[in-house]
Amino acid sequence: MVEAECGKPERKQKSLLLRRVTPGMALLVIGAILVLRLWVVETAYVEGRSMQDTLQQGDRVLIFKLLRRERFDVVVLNDPEEGGIDIKRIVGTPGDVVSVVPHVKDVGRHQVVYGGELYVNAQPYEEPYAASAIPSSLPPAKVPEDSYFVMGDNRDDSIDSRQYGPVKAKNIRGVAVAVVFPIDRIQMLKRVETPAARRAAGSTR
Repeated sequence: MVEAECGKPERKQKSLLLRRVTPGMALLVIGAILVLRLWVVETAYVEGRSMQDTLQQGDRVLIFKLLRRERFDVVVLNDPEEGGIDIKRIVGTPGDVVSVVPHVKDVGRHQVVYGGELYVNAQPYEEPYAASAIPSSLPPAKVPEDSYFVMGDNRDDSIDSRQYGPVKAKNIRGVAVAVVFPIDRIQMLKRVETPAARRAAGSTR
């Protein structure tokens, strides 16, 4: 009968992963993560109500930093008013002329004035994502070549380029492409196609 050896600790096998991951490989992985974080992607937490109903307080969004910024993209930017970061929608790209005029609706014998209608290069645009009730206006303003004109989707509760002017391109961190948290809010943020204009450019109200 073979007696079992006593008093000798059992030798544990290192996992296959630990045996194959060298310090150099670990540094390479860490470096790749840092590069992605610094130059390619990041996430941002939504605070405030300026982007309702597109984005809600507490949403966390995924940002791609290398995507080309286009009109009607949702972007994350360095807040020129309060510091930190903010989330808005691009409504004017470099060279565009942006203006806002109040909506006018005939109700019986009266006219009701409400909200604001976006014009870009004298062309009116429908904005299905935007909400506004308070009459607002903005005289035509040309966007500088190195800047973007941004607004919040909740126009009545947003401090944006209407107050602080166009945002320089270097202060836009990237394009928001998806809500990644909370779980019940996960969704892609699709680029809104150019809305169809209600009237031909230059027509009167």
